[in-house]
Amino acid sequence: MSNWDLMMPGMGLTAIGLAGVVISYAGIAHTFMDGMHALTGLTMFFGLIFLSAGILEGGVSTSNKAKATTLVIISISLSFGAFAFTMSESNTLPTFAGLMMMIVTPAVVIAYVAAKMPMYLKPMAAIFILAGVAAITSYVGFGVYGPSPYLLQEEVVEETVEEVKVIPPGTPVFAISIMEGSSEQGMPDYEPDVANVPKGHVIEWTNDDNVVHTVTSSIDFGETFDSGLLNGGEKFLISTDDLSLGAYEYMCIVHPWMVSTLVVEE
Repeated sequence: MSNWDLMMPGMGLTAIGLAGVVISYAGIAHTFMDGMHALTGLTMFFGLIFLSAGILEGGVSTSNKAKATTLVIISISLSFGAFAFTMSESNTLPTFAGLMMMIVTPAVVIAYVAAKMPMYLKPMAAIFILAGVAAITSYVGFGVYGPSPYLLQEEVVEETVEEVKVIPPGTPVFAISIMEGSSEQGMPDYEPDVANVPKGHVIEWTNDDNVVHTVTSSIDFGETFDSGLLNGGEKFLISTDDLSLGAYEYMCIVHPWMVSTLVVEE
């Protein structure tokens, strides 16, 4: 018989965790994104533990309530998973999904064998343990000693741009406006939204709004450039000479729905 005192909090924690994981990986939560990954993932795992313990207490339940609950949870999981895969551009999502499958598959098989064929529980568990050890050993071995050692960290040169205080004479300036009313979600924010700036120009952001905004590189949370808080009428300048060619997404950390792109061109 299933234990509903465990199943109810398990369902709630699992649903909250799934929603948070999808929101964070979909890129909706630009602020505190890494924190949301960790917190919501942990919440979901705790929910799955409570849920599994409640469903399997006393053996595999055959009640219609337990079957319906299990079906609902599976449907929610598949729906959130499909949404996350189709809407997200995060390159860590397949890794997260693979880890989930590695945890869920042996857990389901072992739980079923324990309930239906307990005499095969030990050999089945031993098979999964040996398979896991072999997989981890192979992954680490190829990652360190293989032809493409993907576990060895490559040296990364961080790109940091200093604010320009005085524009040198004759330097061309590319102006970008933080538009009035942009603090309201859904309104136009930076103009132009995609700024194609030739190399050698100085970029000048001007806060034409009456509230505080920032100009912050979003992929590294301000490591490349960050204006700090800009009051109405204040400016922020950087030189494209300090930037490599390519696209840079930036945002306002005060209003994280304000996102635009800077493209440095030849």
